Amino acid sequence: MFRKFLLVCTVLATFTIQTQAISINELNSSPQFKKVYQKNDSYQGTYPKDRLINYLNTYSVESLEYAAPHYKLKGTFYTVYTYTRGTFITEYEVTATYNTNYSLGSLIHASQIVQPSPSMYAVIKAAQDDSGIQIDLREVNRFNGDGTEVSSTVPLVHQLRPLDRSRSDQDLFAIADAMFVVAYQQHFDDIVVK
Repeated sequence: MFRKFLLVCTVLATFTIQTQAISINELNSSPQFKKVYQKNDSYQGTYPKDRLINYLNTYSVESLEYAAPHYKLKGTFYTVYTYTRGTFITEYEVTATYNTNYSLGSLIHASQIVQPSPSMYAVIKAAQDDSGIQIDLREVNRFNGDGTEVSSTVPLVHQLRPLDRSRSDQDLFAIADAMFVVAYQQHFDDIVVK
């Protein structure tokens, strides 16, 4: 009897410990993955990145908070790095907190109320100062292009910070916006809080 119990426990542990490996073929062929951002880079330094592509797992997006104008969404995305020495995939879990008072639509609406012909410079400056999105980004796993897990001594990344609308955060802003579209069928910057 005890042997059967140990055998059942071993079988259950085998199936529950497995990690979710991902390959480039799966990212490109499965409808649950949406290509959200792509950047080609011609940098010729020590580690040249030829291409970076972000894929959002649309099935992973879940709403944690819905209290307009504040929203909180959680999801998973994958970044594919294509280097001259190979292709690597990094899995991230992201929690994005949104304040639609700072969406571009809300900023334009608010500036029109204050002055009938708003200075676009003032609107752009306000949009650059605060995007209205804060992220909690956690690197979960790393894979080779064929989906095999990469073991590395480099620690996994964890960031908690506001997003910027500048070039440095274009990829993460695109992910956060795509999550908002999946959850609410509307782009974050199109929301107008009156």
